This record gives sequence, C-alpha cells and structure tokens, in this order.
Amino acid sequence: MLSTSPAELDAARVERLSPVGGFVVGVMCLLVSFGALASLPRAVDGTAPVAIVFPPWTDGAEAIARSFAAGHRVLRSGRLSAIVVVAPTLNGQAPALPKGAWFSLVLAGLAGCLDNPGGTEASP
Repeated sequence: MLSTSPAELDAARVERLSPVGGFVVGVMCLLVSFGALASLPRAVDGTAPVAIVFPPWTDGAEAIARSFAAGHRVLRSGRLSAIVVVAPTLNGQAPALPKGAWFSLVLAGLAGCLDNPGGTEASP
C-alpha cells in the first residue's frame, strides 16, 4: 500500500487563478506600467536634449529621417535603434513629435537609461 504524506499532497495540489482574478492582475500590471511611464520626465520645452522613442520595429535610419523631417536636430541614436537623441532647440520651443513616435523624454533621471553611454555627442 502506497502512503503519501500531507506535504506531498500539498505539493501536488495546483492552485489556479480564476478568470476574474487573472483579469484583475492584468489590469493592475497595466496600471502600474502606465504610472511608471507617466512619472518619467517629459520634454516640456526645447532647452534640454531629449530622447524620442519610436516603436521597436522602426528602423534606426527611418527614425532619424522622421526626426529630421519634424525639425529636430539629431545628435545620435539611443540605446536601441528606435530611440533618437535630439539637441535642444535654438528658440527654446520644442518641435512637434515626429510622425510615428510614441513619446519623448528628457535625458535626466530614469530617462537617461535610454541614452547610449558609448555614443559621441556632436559639438555645437
């Protein structure tokens, strides 16, 4: 006769999340992600370099071309090819976000993680 201990029974029992519980967990993950994104420093004016973030499937050359077309002065690519670092504007007013870009962030605090640490910056 085979005997099983209570610890083995507990290990064999699988707890499952109900569909409602799974939905609640998913919504909470989305809210936390949006909250973290909203807390990053945004480009308010054109007095600081910013990182313009394109979708990850955007080619680096296309992201740079779109940034130039929107009137930005491109300094370099970011950590990913879909991130473009642009210079501050001369008049202090930020140009419009390029077509297809998701958002732009100031290169300070957490947004500095988007910058390529080995990149060279163009001199003014």
